[in-house]
Amino acid sequence: MFTHNKKFKILLSLMLLNSSAQGHHSFAVEFTAEEKIAIVGTVTEIWFRNPHVRYYVETENSSGESENWDVRTSSPSLLVRKGWTKNTIKVGDKISIFGHPGRDGRKLLSVISIKLPDGSSLGQNYPD
Repeated sequence: MFTHNKKFKILLSLMLLNSSAQGHHSFAVEFTAEEKIAIVGTVTEIWFRNPHVRYYVETENSSGESENWDVRTSSPSLLVRKGWTKNTIKVGDKISIFGHPGRDGRKLLSVISIKLPDGSSLGQNYPD
């Protein structure tokens, strides 16, 4: 028979597992792997932290209206190993991003490559 202490430990473990599983979604849930798009815009905010580095980018759509995109890359540790730093891309930089768009029309983009203002590319080669 379980004691109250064992029941509490099991319940706490299940709650922790559930909350961590809900905190990170799989690629297929958020992005459309079969599609690739390119956007050009100005970086308005940067989150260089786990689980994914995020660049918030303001673009202009075909109607001339402003759109804000949540652009997601790999984890900071993976990017640093590839030569990226917290200062590689700065707020105010105009960048071109190629990647997989978010599902259901959401303004999300999973990065394949980024072209920097100086013309250099991060990630795979940016398609011209």
